[in-house]
Amino acid sequence: MKKVIIPLLILGLVGAGIGYYMYNKPVERLEKKQAEVSISADQLLSDYETNEKEADAKYLGKIVEVNGKVSQITSEEGINKVHLETSNPIAAVICDLDKGNDPGNLKVGDQAKIKGMCSGYLGDVILDRSAVVR
Repeated sequence: MKKVIIPLLILGLVGAGIGYYMYNKPVERLEKKQAEVSISADQLLSDYETNEKEADAKYLGKIVEVNGKVSQITSEEGINKVHLETSNPIAAVICDLDKGNDPGNLKVGDQAKIKGMCSGYLGDVILDRSAVVR
C-alpha cells in the first residue's frame, strides 16, 4: 500500500507545483510583437458593422494595429482605455491598455496608433492588452 501512496503523493505535489506556476505566469506583453493586421479605426468598425462573422474570422484573437483620432481617455479599475473615433457617432474602437501601461502624452484629438488583441464587437470594437505604438 505504501508503494502506491508515496508515488501518488509525489505526483500530486509535482502537479500542484506546475499548476501554481502556470496560474501565476505573467502574460506576454504585445508591445514587441508584430501586428498581424494594420487598419484604421473607421475601417475596423465598418468591417464589424457590415458582417460580424467575417470580421471575427479576420480579426478576432489576432494582434491588430489600429490608427485613428483619440476621442476619449478613461480609466476603470486601474486599466487605462483609449477610445478611437469612428464615423459612427455612437461607436468607437476601445483599446484597453495593459495594466500599468499608460497612454503617455496622448490627448483627446491626437492621432494615435495602438496595437492590441482584438476581442470582438460589442457595439464598439474592443482591443485588449493594448499598447500605444511610439
